[in-house]
Amino acid sequence: MLNKIPVIVVDDETIDRYIVKRQLAKCDDFEQVLEATTGAEFLEAYFSEPRLMSQQSQPLLVLMDINMPQMSGFETIEELQRRMEADSGPDNVIILMFTSSNNPEDRAKAELFPTVKGYVVKPLDEVGVQAIRALYYA
Repeated sequence: MLNKIPVIVVDDETIDRYIVKRQLAKCDDFEQVLEATTGAEFLEAYFSEPRLMSQQSQPLLVLMDINMPQMSGFETIEELQRRMEADSGPDNVIILMFTSSNNPEDRAKAELFPTVKGYVVKPLDEVGVQAIRALYYA
């Protein structure tokens, strides 16, 4: 049996984080969902929280909202990659953009990041959960 997927959702909307937690809790493939409400909160947790850094062979799955105040999802990923390239943190991460945006420009921009493996549209439903699992193991 595969290990459970460690996951954190980065989203400023309480309802979207709640829906993710409920949907993923229905599935045995995921660990308890961690939450961050801003890009800065995620980065702080990622680079300081031993639980996030020591994922053994299981990469951390990050569901990253695009449109957040202060620091967008794209800005957060840019900072994450900058810090990882500077060797100041782990690089065992898979990011899925998690957004209500169907903007083709957002999708194109997401594809430019090597850590971004896919795009999941809100609100998360059972089909979205299956897509997350497939993208994670792709």
